[in-house]
Amino acid sequence: MARRLNLPLCPVLPAHQCPVPGPLYRVLLAYKESPVEEVRSHFSRRVGALFSAFFAEHLACATTAIGGGIDLVLPVPSSSRRGAAPLERAEGLAHAAVSALAPEARWLPSVLRRAGGDIGHMRPNAGAFAVPPSLRAAVHGSRALLLDDIYVSGSRAQSAAAALRLCGATTVLIVPLGRVLRPEKFSAHAAFAGSGSGAGHRTRCVVGQFAAAKE
Repeated sequence: MARRLNLPLCPVLPAHQCPVPGPLYRVLLAYKESPVEEVRSHFSRRVGALFSAFFAEHLACATTAIGGGIDLVLPVPSSSRRGAAPLERAEGLAHAAVSALAPEARWLPSVLRRAGGDIGHMRPNAGAFAVPPSLRAAVHGSRALLLDDIYVSGSRAQSAAAALRLCGATTVLIVPLGRVLRPEKFSAHAAFAGSGSGAGHRTRCVVGQFAAAKE
């Protein structure tokens, strides 16, 4: 993937293992896919609470990985949905993320928008997202935290991170709530899943554990 982006991959700090199928995977699908609004709202609050708990415990890990204080916090935009990304609409996430991270951190989802480049599995595209001209000054020289819900191959998240770096972001750290594991298909996933305590449990705190994982 790094060759496609013509950039090194950004570090990834997954909050939880997410075996498929599993309870966390069901939460991360339901909060954006359920046809029932009350169900989406319920699991949306759950997503916000899980992120909040992770940051409360692992703020030091995030700041170490990103190289200092966090300036910008934003969700990875959707590659196919119109309008706000599902994480942008997650109830309480904006407040929880910023209050848990640093007083100077800014929740700024408008920093990235979908552009014309295609994204596919293991096929990231540095032109898939863009920073609006009016917000380029906010990105330049910043340390940005990209929040994602489900991290599979990382193409979408790494494409978004590349757009920020090409606009001058100093460092970008990707924090997905659930890193999808398919241990029945991939030996690397099986080894990592064996290090945890089962579906939905927190991963070991190892920055970049999956940054170069291949599926």
